[in-house]
Amino acid sequence: MFRPLLLALLVLAATAYAAEPETEDTPAAKNVPALKDPTEPYRPAADGGSGRAGPAPRFRLTAVLIAPTRRVAIVNGKPMQEGQRVAGAELVKIDGHSVQMREGGRDFVLQLGNASASAPHAEGDSVR
Repeated sequence: MFRPLLLALLVLAATAYAAEPETEDTPAAKNVPALKDPTEPYRPAADGGSGRAGPAPRFRLTAVLIAPTRRVAIVNGKPMQEGQRVAGAELVKIDGHSVQMREGGRDFVLQLGNASASAPHAEGDSVR
């Protein structure tokens, strides 16, 4: 006799709790943003995160892998190793958070996670 009564009370309490309106203390009422997945790949803002409009960068470094036997950088979505070329530029050196590129005898650096200001943006742009 006690179990059915307890079960009925639990069901009744759960129904009342579910029907309770949201208060200011609940996350949904506070418009708390959803948590960001820390494993999600980097996606820059539409304006490159700089707040200025302009052409999209030609080069984007999104990941670096440094292992005892090799170094790999993901540039423009492609795995690259030192000495390889992407979009007309040579990948010269891979570091922990950046890569050094060379185009037309001039070097520039791409930083991990964002478009570098020193990287050329469009055909004909100058490089450092």
